[in-house]
Amino acid sequence: MALKMKTILIAFDLWEVIEVGIKSHQSPKVATRSGDEESEAEQTILHASMTSREDKIKNAKALSLIQGALTDNLFPQIRNEKTAKGAWDILSKEFRGDKKLRVVKLQAVKADFEYLRMEDSESLDGYLAKFLATVNNLKSLGEDVSENRIMQKLLMILSRRYKSIVSIIEETRDLDVLRAEEVIASVKVYDKREDLHDERDKLTGIEKAFSSLKIGNNQAYSSHKGFQGRPPQRWQSQDCEGTKFISKQKLNQLQEFKLEQYCLGK
Repeated sequence: MALKMKTILIAFDLWEVIEVGIKSHQSPKVATRSGDEESEAEQTILHASMTSREDKIKNAKALSLIQGALTDNLFPQIRNEKTAKGAWDILSKEFRGDKKLRVVKLQAVKADFEYLRMEDSESLDGYLAKFLATVNNLKSLGEDVSENRIMQKLLMILSRRYKSIVSIIEETRDLDVLRAEEVIASVKVYDKREDLHDERDKLTGIEKAFSSLKIGNNQAYSSHKGFQGRPPQRWQSQDCEGTKFISKQKLNQLQEFKLEQYCLGK
């Protein structure tokens, strides 16, 4: 979060307020003068007043951005802080802690980074989010993580599904200048294509299954004795006259209730 917040403050030209704080301006004591000296003194006072006002506005903007980025459980820690620098310092101590604690945290995150591996069951987007979060944690704790190190690690930890695209990247790209963002973009395109292929294979499999089912039914009908290849539709009851037929389903129902002798017909 600290890295994102710093980027936002820099983008709004407010980072100086965090580093330096609000400059204290004192109105200069001006003796009674006349002419040009008096006019120059008035301009100095006016300039100091305008500078002070600009600093206050910048401080308010920076403090507002910091407050807006906090969750409800963190906001009370800076509730009474009036300066952006003060709020930033409080949050920095909270998240980074003292030097010894920071070293312990860094070792833990470095271990997480080293043992990162993508499981076959994990989605690409979900795993990339976890991977980049670990990288950001390293940077926030002061670890210098080079672009090449991130890129090389990413190529090593992808699951077997991406073995082909990893081989292509390693054989066709200059790994000394390749950025992690480029690797991620290429892998995402490959992942989308594989999803499309999987979907097509799935549809083809369903079509084949239906086709087999249809052929199987036709073969079952044609192999039925006494019907010369036609599916059996109607059966004759032994208790009915030779000219009357009923469906097999109805005959079964009649037999179940011992009513077949009534021969209800169609």
